[in-house]
Amino acid sequence: MITIDPAWQGDVKFYELIYGSWLTYIFTIVLFEKVLRAPLEEWRYVMLTFLGAFAFWVNHYFQNASFYMILLNLYSLCFLIAWYFVAVKHQPKGTVWKIAATLCAVIFTLAFIGFEYIARIGVEAGIYEFWFMLGAAFGIVGIIIWRGPVQDVWNGTGK
Repeated sequence: MITIDPAWQGDVKFYELIYGSWLTYIFTIVLFEKVLRAPLEEWRYVMLTFLGAFAFWVNHYFQNASFYMILLNLYSLCFLIAWYFVAVKHQPKGTVWKIAATLCAVIFTLAFIGFEYIARIGVEAGIYEFWFMLGAAFGIVGIIIWRGPVQDVWNGTGK
């Protein structure tokens, strides 16, 4: 059985990931629809947020490992490539736009970290992590209501 040395574990907490994810999802929608003016299918927003969340694994389980920087750089390269193929390559835009849109992966990453830090700073200030998890739950429900199909619960039909 393969085990991960507990000494490698970093100080990144799950509530930070959960709280940061829903805000990052909204950020990604605004980035592509309002800033880049290139709306994506909903699954692409989900995929980008999910791929961004993979950094949690690297930072949580391997932050103190001797090979952390190699792993982080490898993850970052894979994330940038995935970002390009999921969100940029298929767009009918010019080369400069595609380069700028690809580099937006860095802005996405900084935003994700910033949103996670809202929760971390709040908990360090004495707010119980439960409230950040609850806020994230309501945030995710809000996203589903905002972005999901309108359902007629009486007739079982969607939009």
